[in-house]
This record gives sequence, structure tokens and C-alpha cells, in this order.
Amino acid sequence: MWEFKNYKRSKEMISLDMILIDEKGTLVHAVIWKNQVNRFRANLSEGSVIIIRNFKVAESMGEYRPVQSDVKITFLRITAIQKINDDTVNIPKNGFQFIRPNIVRSRVNNNTYLSDVVGCLCGIGDLESVGSKWKKRDLHILTDPEDRSAKAKITLWEDYGEGFYPYLFPPESGPYIVIITATTVKEFRGEITFATTAATKTYVNLQMDHITSLIQKFATKPVHIQTIESGNGSNIPIAEAMFQSRMTITELLDSDWSYDIEECFVTLRAQISQIDTYFGWHYISCNLCNKKIEPKDGVYTCNKCGKECDFPLVRYKIHIKVKDNGGKTTLVLFNGVAEKLLDTSASKLVNQMSKGDTHVPSLIESLCDKDFVFKLKLTNFNLKEGLENYTVTQVFVPDEELELQHRINKEKKKKLKMEAMQNSHVQKSGGSHTNNSEEHPADGEGTSNGNTRVYARRLIKKRKHLIHLDGESDGD
Repeated sequence: MWEFKNYKRSKEMISLDMILIDEKGTLVHAVIWKNQVNRFRANLSEGSVIIIRNFKVAESMGEYRPVQSDVKITFLRITAIQKINDDTVNIPKNGFQFIRPNIVRSRVNNNTYLSDVVGCLCGIGDLESVGSKWKKRDLHILTDPEDRSAKAKITLWEDYGEGFYPYLFPPESGPYIVIITATTVKEFRGEITFATTAATKTYVNLQMDHITSLIQKFATKPVHIQTIESGNGSNIPIAEAMFQSRMTITELLDSDWSYDIEECFVTLRAQISQIDTYFGWHYISCNLCNKKIEPKDGVYTCNKCGKECDFPLVRYKIHIKVKDNGGKTTLVLFNGVAEKLLDTSASKLVNQMSKGDTHVPSLIESLCDKDFVFKLKLTNFNLKEGLENYTVTQVFVPDEELELQHRINKEKKKKLKMEAMQNSHVQKSGGSHTNNSEEHPADGEGTSNGNTRVYARRLIKKRKHLIHLDGESDGD
């Protein structure tokens, strides 16, 4: 079950979508439109067994169909659902339609059907930024136990990539059979890639006969999980990235963000003065959606996913107080950034602590009094509501030579800007006089007016380039 959203309209929900499976293992796509979601959501969760009555059946049409089926179910106002016990009827808990090698080529750039992929994990990449808004992590999987050269590339976008931590897959516990559902198939520079969508679910070593069989086959020969080199050629060099939209804390706090913008990125050089312990330094999250979860009677349940979380994760969320020469503010280091900065996972730090210990680990405290360049993501939370706690998306160690060069370039730009403004002011003054003179050509100063008109024409021609015509004067 997943929410289908319109990402062009502030992620507004369009529908609540599901894949249903019956006792015969038949899969069908079901949809609840936005205006009906509240009537049904409380009684629906992944893994629950239900009886559905009075629903609409229509021909399955359009793109991005999550299953190969001729029909699709739509919930109506008169639709009724009834929960029943799991043991009432023997229905499989999972169902997949794994793409066959012989039809992969037909799915390339053809989004009619989404594809389920399965294979043995053999490569994991770092979490990468793509453009200004997106994040991704690449995986490599072996698709044939008999042919170890048969590989597939998977791109996990956004939360899927963030939640797929390399440290969760130690080599001694493999092999790891990975299932990625509802992917699109793309081809770039001759390489075929399967990419996640909003309907995607990920599973590792799922308990089912087919997966158990694959584990046994791949276990006959060790599978080494490699680190995938970043293939993002458009990544901005660090020497440029750490100075993009550079601001001071005072400029950040005093900026007018009233114009229509949903988010933006700036960089800031500051010193960490204190770890803010009010909110703690970590939290427990769902392993599927990364949202915070709380235990109830010893069981972790994710409200977003609507199901029990069997493998809750410990994730960083560190509030830091920073300062520069002119101001102070608060930033937030989330898991991906904090993990790279500290070079260890939050779960390892928690395991090193005694039960009930709420102190901040010394490794985190050691960040205090250190200077960093922070790349910040400013959202509506900051831009419209004017609140601090800016999200850090990247951390750089300052390079003093580059910092000095940046200050020199900044002063040069400031000086050129001042000169341009002065020149523009002089030109505007000359242009104003010229227009007045041209409106009254018969006031007894023909020679002077003629010279003024020539000056005005040259000024208009050059104005866009902010050129001051030295030596030309109309006496103004």
C-alpha cells in the first residue's frame, strides 16, 4: 500500500493505492481516490486479510501499472470492507511478478508496466545528490546463480536510498537476496537501470521458498559486496560547492525570503559551539520509510506504513549550535550527513552505551570548537515561518587558501558592483537631461541640443553594458 502523490503540486496526494492478492496468488491493483481515503484507511494495512464488497471493476489502462492484470479495482462510497483472521483462508503474504531476462529490453523506456526485480546484492554505492533536490543510491545485483557475470543496476531514489545502509549487510552474514518492486526500466549510455517509484517496496532475504532457494544457490560461492564508484559526472567540484550561495549567519537570519520559493540551498562557514541536547541526538525509525516510531507494549508500529516494524533502525538527529564572527544559529545533522562526518553509525554508538545512559557520546562532543562549511537546505519551515534549525545536507572541511581567494573575489565583485551602480546613476542623469532637451528642440540652443541627442543615442546603445562615456558631457 502506498500514497500516489502529485510532486508538481507540493506532493499533494492523489490516491491511496494497493496491490491485493487472493488465495490463488492472483495480483490486482486497487485504488482509493483522495476524497474516499479517510473512510477506509483505518481498516487497511499491509498484511491484513479483508473481504471487500461493492467495488468497481474496470479495464486497467494508462502507464505505471504496478501489476500485469487486465482489470483494476476502485473503491466507491458504497464499498464495504471487513477484516478477518489470517487463518480463516490461506492467502500468501507476498506476491511478485519478477521480470524475465527475455522481456527486459521491451520494458526499456516503456512505462506501461512497472517491473519487480530480484537478485543477490553485490555492490552498494554512496548516497549521492542529484541536482538541487534529489538523492539516490545505486545497487548492483547478480541475477543468475549460474552466471555470475549477469548483473543489474538498481537506482534507489530518496528515502529508499537513504534507508539502504551499507553497514546493514556485513559480508559474513550474506548472501543477501534483494527484491525491488515496481521499478521503471531506463537505458543511459548503453547501460540498463531499474529505478524505484512511489509504489516500490524493498525486501532483503524475505522468508519465502523462492528466496530461500536463491540464497542456497548463491551461497555455493562467496559473493563480495563491492563499493560502487560515483558515476555522477555532473557533481560540482568541492572547491566550487563549498562556496555556492555563501552567506554569513547574519545574512542568513536577516534575508527577506518573502518571494515565492519552496526551498533553496546556501553555504555557511561556522564553528560548532555546542551540541544541543534538548531533543537528544538520535531516534528510532521505521526501516522502510525512515519515520520516527515509538514502542507500544514493546512493539514498534509505524503509523505511516500501518504495520509493525520488525527491524527498527537507530538514526542520527543531532542539533548543533554554531557561530561565526557576526551571529549564532542552530543547525540539524540528520543521519546521512552525521554518519559520514562521524564515520560510524548511530546504532554502534548506542550499543556502546550502558542502558539508561542519556549522555551525548564523546565522539559527537568532539565536534565542538571545530570549523566547518555547511551546505544548508532551506524549506518552508525556514523561508515562510522564519524558524531556524536549518537542515545540513553536506559538510566540508574549510580550505584556507580557497577561503582567502573567495574573500578576495567577493571584494572584487563588491567593488565592481559599486562602480556599476555609480556609472548607472551617471547615465540615468544624462539620459534624463537628454529627454528634456529633445522635447523642446526649438528653444534657441540648436547646437547644444544636437550634441545632446548624439550623446543620448550612444548612451541608450551602451546602457546594458554599464559603460560610462568619459569625455562626453552635456553640461548636466
